[in-house]
Amino acid sequence: MPTGEGNNLRRLRRPESDGGAPGRRWKTNWPAELSSAQGSTRCVVLDISSWGAQLRLEAPAAPAEQVWLAIDNIGTIAAEIVWRSETTLGVQFLEQQAWIRRLYAQRLDPTTWSPVAGTQQRS
Repeated sequence: MPTGEGNNLRRLRRPESDGGAPGRRWKTNWPAELSSAQGSTRCVVLDISSWGAQLRLEAPAAPAEQVWLAIDNIGTIAAEIVWRSETTLGVQFLEQQAWIRRLYAQRLDPTTWSPVAGTQQRS
């Protein structure tokens, strides 16, 4: 696949494989809490991949490198902060999150979707 001038495609940072990232971030709007040794704050997961996430914080977070992201109805994930702005930051998970790959694949598999309301199934 050419990646020259005039072509808007670029190579993935991590190749697509069973052990790699899905290559894309999944847009989300999940409530969560970010904790560190200095305290915790509520946040929203703006997007997520199997290797990291972008968060919008309700209040500025204390400067910490090691953090724990507790996503409501999911669980807690160990991570480290890799970038930050005033109320937004990026975290990289310490371990790849395979459940995100499964959710992403399930979302793209039409056999897992519920039938559309108002449509009748044919016999």
